[in-house]
Amino acid sequence: MYDFEIRRANESDALRLLSLAEEFMHGEATDEERLSILKGSLKDPDYELWVAEVDGEIVGFIDLWIINDFCHGGKLSYIQNLYVAPKYRRLGVGSKLLQKIIDRAKEKDALEVHVVTKFENNPAIQLYKKHGLTKESLQLEKEFK
Repeated sequence: MYDFEIRRANESDALRLLSLAEEFMHGEATDEERLSILKGSLKDPDYELWVAEVDGEIVGFIDLWIINDFCHGGKLSYIQNLYVAPKYRRLGVGSKLLQKIIDRAKEKDALEVHVVTKFENNPAIQLYKKHGLTKESLQLEKEFK
C-alpha cells in the first residue's frame, strides 16, 4: 500500500502535471497550450488544483472551478478534471482527491458540486456516486476544432 499526500498544486508541479494531462487526454493540446492555461488558472481565485503525491511524485490531480450563478442565487462548483495514473488506481487516491474537492466546495459555500464523465466510464461513475454525486443530468457539447 502506498502512503500518499493530497496537497494544493503550484507552478513548480507543471512538468509532471503536463505529463499526466497528456496521459489523460492524449493529443488534445500541446504542452505550451496546457502550460499557458495552467499558469493562468493557478492565479484565478475561483480555481483550485489539488494533487496526490506518493514519495514526492505526483500521481493524480483534480481541479475545481467556482462560479456565481444568479439563477441559483449562489455559487456552484465544477470538477473539470480528475485523473489518477493507472498504477495508483483502486488504492483510494481518486477517492481522497474527490473528497478534498467536495470539502473545499462546501468551505467556499457552494450550493452544489457538478462533474461530467462519459456514460461508459463506470469506475468514475461509481466513485462519484459513492461520494454522493447522484443527481444525474445530460450534458451536451459542440466542439469547435
